[in-house]
Amino acid sequence: MQPGITLRDLVHAIPYVAIQAGDLTVPKKNKKNIFAGRILEIEGLNTLKCEQAFELSDASAERSAAGCTIKLDREPIEEYLRSNIVMLKWMIAEGYGDVRTIKRRI
Repeated sequence: MQPGITLRDLVHAIPYVAIQAGDLTVPKKNKKNIFAGRILEIEGLNTLKCEQAFELSDASAERSAAGCTIKLDREPIEEYLRSNIVMLKWMIAEGYGDVRTIKRRI
């Protein structure tokens, strides 16, 4: 993302651009929604953190999209997985849940 642009800006930009192009209408009567039932494929945001990518793709449901995919670089995915492994190990150490079940996820 560019400096000064927030994730919420990106989330709001998607319908804004569609409204400007006439592909999305706000009034319920004769509603037009280019996103309805489609899968959004987002590229060019490769360095987003996984949590950010999730928030952006989750917002696609607000547009009635059938799904959303975001192409990420390897690094944010590896960081997310490492973080989850640390959390799962902490859960085991704290006696949370079934140890065998948690260990299978590591």
